[in-house]
Amino acid sequence: MTNSAPFTACQYGADAELTHDPAGISNYNESVYVNFVDPLGEVSALMRIGNRPTMGYSEATVQLTLPGGRIALRAGREPNETNDRWATQGLEIAVKEPTRTLEVNYRNTVALIDTPSLLAERGRQALKNAPSLECEIALTFEASVPLFTIAEDGDCTPGSSQIATDHYEQFGHVSGTVRVGSTTWTVDKATSFRDHSWGPREWASYNGEWLAAWLADGTAITAYGEIEPTGERASGGVVVTPDGVFHPIREYTVYTDYAGEATYSGRNTAVITADGLPTLVLDGSINHFVPVTQRTADRAARMGQMSVRYAGGQGGWGIAEFLRPLTPPAR
Repeated sequence: MTNSAPFTACQYGADAELTHDPAGISNYNESVYVNFVDPLGEVSALMRIGNRPTMGYSEATVQLTLPGGRIALRAGREPNETNDRWATQGLEIAVKEPTRTLEVNYRNTVALIDTPSLLAERGRQALKNAPSLECEIALTFEASVPLFTIAEDGDCTPGSSQIATDHYEQFGHVSGTVRVGSTTWTVDKATSFRDHSWGPREWASYNGEWLAAWLADGTAITAYGEIEPTGERASGGVVVTPDGVFHPIREYTVYTDYAGEATYSGRNTAVITADGLPTLVLDGSINHFVPVTQRTADRAARMGQMSVRYAGGQGGWGIAEFLRPLTPPAR
């Protein structure tokens, strides 16, 4: 039996779960994203589809982090001028019960990559030379908190980057199976985060950090930090405590010297100040570091994606990103 009442704490409800009219926006992007971390099975994943109908294609990413530092990856585009569903490259993300339940399915191959740093400058070559394995993913996302935004107007980031004009997020859990080659992981209520955004997107405009984290006590965090052209820092996000209360983030400071390199040997260390909570200090070891390059016609940015395990009193785990502009654009 389904619950017809929308599960939302913001201006977006069941209707927002549908696709939207590109309205002639030349760099329009409508994106759905789901991740999960299973600390017991030591596997995590991020899965994303972006429709760019006015640019004539859709794009998909399936990235699995596996025990031992390896990753399994598929990332690509295919021609598409429609914006009626999220299905491409063998990946489909479908809303089954708006604001509450998603189905995530994937059936295609993935490249098994032992050295993710090769993706930074030689991504196509690394994917071509890596062993190709059959992959099947069948997961159900179930929301644990209502839909929420990090800004009242739904802006995707707290700063000036052009990433989306409408955007909402949600924490939940996923259950199902993930198979890579002959190995299958059963996922049982693994911590998960998803979002949906639409509007103009300019990947290379962003300079900052992002984090989705789950602490051992049940606290969930999504945090954004952006370095403005003036050098000032804009912060946003929320901390959701185990009692279900949302605490807006006022400051998210990341201590790193990362500048877009192919590798990073430091830690993921951040301090978060949120309304009504003591200061949170998150200090994490990086289990996987995956450098992805996003390009537009005249610019490029390096997105360093990480799986993180936190130490000390704020023990937990997360998926994080450092995103830095590259000048001149990488070739």
